[in-house]
Amino acid sequence: MHDVSWWWYFGGSFLDALIGPNLFFPGEPFLLAAGYLLSSGAIYGVLAVLAGGFVGDQLSFFIGRRCGPQGRRWLVRKFSKTKRPIAKTRLILHKKGPWIVTASRLLGPVTWIMPFLAGSYAMRWTSFTLYSSIGLILGVGQFTLAGFFIGKGIEVLPNWQTVGLFLQEHSVLLIACLISLIASVLIYRVYRWRKWFLMASCWIMALITAI
Repeated sequence: MHDVSWWWYFGGSFLDALIGPNLFFPGEPFLLAAGYLLSSGAIYGVLAVLAGGFVGDQLSFFIGRRCGPQGRRWLVRKFSKTKRPIAKTRLILHKKGPWIVTASRLLGPVTWIMPFLAGSYAMRWTSFTLYSSIGLILGVGQFTLAGFFIGKGIEVLPNWQTVGLFLQEHSVLLIACLISLIASVLIYRVYRWRKWFLMASCWIMALITAI
């Protein structure tokens, strides 16, 4: 693995992020390989996949900015499988705003076209860069972390006995947090101006109960 140059990791992540090639090019093996390399102490693989993903996202954004609606129509015409993700992405981009750019890295097919659509719908470049960078760290991180654990060996993970002991020792806290989470979701959906105060109260009560 150390014999592989940085550009191999960069290129794999770049093609995975670039609109067009990313519709059929799988980038996950390169991210896993970067994590595996990190387990031996070499960080250049992780830096390369982050850089490749960033450049690919940026280029996709500016392609979308340049092509606009014509580019969306061409994409649907040439790649029919993008029709549904484009419609879904347009809806959530309109409803959720920039934060969906961050979350898109964890949403499967939406990842392929989000930077392109953000550009074609004229999102501010600074906003896109900020939120897409956060999403890039999260999206790349989940695979590189998996590759890291593979490289270190499964023994670095806690065994079931340790997990069971942890759950037993912290059962009250975990139950209180679960109840508070459910209550917070219900409060968020029902109340308006008072929702943040009530949600905070739920979590404070959970901590007091656990103590």
